[in-house]
Amino acid sequence: MRLIPWIRTTNGCVWLASMAVSRSNRQTNDWLSRRGNKRVRRLDTNLTGKSGNLPQALAVRFLRECVSYIPVGDSVAMRCESAIPDKQFRVWKRWFKTHEDPCWEISEEHKSFFYYKQGSVE
Repeated sequence: MRLIPWIRTTNGCVWLASMAVSRSNRQTNDWLSRRGNKRVRRLDTNLTGKSGNLPQALAVRFLRECVSYIPVGDSVAMRCESAIPDKQFRVWKRWFKTHEDPCWEISEEHKSFFYYKQGSVE
């Protein structure tokens, strides 16, 4: 799982969350740097790898921790870009509706999830 600054705005930053399930650190590092080799192409065609849903649950836990550390005014975007994005979106949508903070916005059109961290209201 990674969280990188994606779009800088006048009020903060939009962070892009993405995850990869791979067999080796080399494959993950190649995917993160988007190299044009066989390891990256294989990872782009996998949905969950051999571990099933455990990596997905670990990714959500990591994302929850990251949201607590990002500054007020920033937002997080998570897009479904797996080999089967419709299936991934259905799974994540059900998870976010039942288990996560209701402040997450779900975009059916973009198959994405958005979270804006607001300051405390005084």
